[in-house]
Amino acid sequence: MQKKIIVFLVLFTAFFSNAQELRPFAGLGGFVHLYSFEKDSQSSPAVSLSAGAEYKLFGFFLPEIEANYMFGKFKNKVDTNSNSDKTFSNVNFSLAPKIALGDYGESAYFQIFPKYIYSLITATETVNTNSQLGTAAKERSTSVSQHNIGLGVGMVINFDSWYSNSLAINVSYSSVRVSQPFDQLNPMTERTDNMGVYGIEFKYYFGVKRLK
Repeated sequence: MQKKIIVFLVLFTAFFSNAQELRPFAGLGGFVHLYSFEKDSQSSPAVSLSAGAEYKLFGFFLPEIEANYMFGKFKNKVDTNSNSDKTFSNVNFSLAPKIALGDYGESAYFQIFPKYIYSLITATETVNTNSQLGTAAKERSTSVSQHNIGLGVGMVINFDSWYSNSLAINVSYSSVRVSQPFDQLNPMTERTDNMGVYGIEFKYYFGVKRLK
């Protein structure tokens, strides 16, 4: 795990070696979980915060490196004898060979970006049990790592300013399965079958090369 994080930091540093072709960004997103259609599961919301950099390699090819933090609540079927509060957080390191569909220098263009994602997921479950003696609460947690893939499409709006600042509005999916650590916490129960997360994200890119 430490080796993967070191490799990510080396790549991130390499991106900054040529500032004229690089744009750092910060992002905010809202996501929900995708379940197997056979499961009686509720919608599980998540919020993501991200930071990274885009590198203009040539023309339409704009590879991007990103660190992302996602957190939220995980919901599934309700048990009448007990209820549980499930929360999760995960740190995702990703590399996206992003492709611009249109002229990068125009006022707006579309983009598509497949992703490779390395995820570190921590799950916490607090179980509240009701009985004749009262209510008892027990908290458990565990962590897992995953290799995942993602895919997104979006529109980028370029602002007319001294620097090449832009706003990207993306719709994306990733195969990150936050159900896995919860299934490990409850090995004797039916698997949840969380198939990934999908949602919308906004990324603001900061140009470091003055245009005017």
